[in-house]
Amino acid sequence: MRSSKKIFTPVVILALLGLAGLLISSQKIYADQWQSQSANSHLYFAPSWEGLPINGAFKQFAVTLSRDENDQPQSLSVSVQISSADMGTADFNEAIQMTEWFNGSTFAEAVFNSNTITSVESDDPRAQFIAQGILQLKGVERNIQVPFSWSEPADGNALMAGALSLGRNDFAIGTGEWAGGDQIGLAVKVWFDLVLESAND
Repeated sequence: MRSSKKIFTPVVILALLGLAGLLISSQKIYADQWQSQSANSHLYFAPSWEGLPINGAFKQFAVTLSRDENDQPQSLSVSVQISSADMGTADFNEAIQMTEWFNGSTFAEAVFNSNTITSVESDDPRAQFIAQGILQLKGVERNIQVPFSWSEPADGNALMAGALSLGRNDFAIGTGEWAGGDQIGLAVKVWFDLVLESAND
C-alpha cells in the first residue's frame, strides 16, 4: 500500500500547477491593451533657432499602453522611426539624418519603455499620469519622465496627450560645431496627441 505521503505529493504539485495557471489566465483577462491609430495620432518636436521654435513631426511611430484590473495605466511602450522625421523642407529633413544629428542610417529607431506609471495631481490637464522609463535614442539610454493625460470618449477609442522637454545634448544630437546652444537651443520640446483603440479583440 502506498503511503499517504507519496499520494499527497503529486496532489500538491497538481494543485500548485492549477493555481499558477489560474493566476496566468487572470493576468490575461485583466490585460487591457491599447494601441495608437497611426492615421489619427501625432508626435511633434520643436528645436529652436536663435530662440524661435522650428516645428517638426515624426510620421511613423507606434504607442502601446496597458492598464490593470482597476483601469489604471501600468505600462507604456513607444517606438519611433527616425527616418520619418519631417521638418517641412527637404534640406532640413536630409540634414537632421546626418551623423551629427539623428544619424538615422545607424540608429533607425528610438524606443521608450515604462513599467512605472503613477497618477499625479496637476494643474495641467495633460499631466494626469507620469510614466517613468528609459528612452533609447541614438545609442544612448536615459531615464526620463513622460507626463500624459488619458480619457475615453463615447466612441470607444481613447485619447492620450502630453508634453515634455528633452536635452538634445543628452543624446549626442547636434555634435561638433552644433554642440553648443548658441544658435540651436539645447532644449527640445516634444508633444503628442494620440487616438488609441482597444487591442483586446
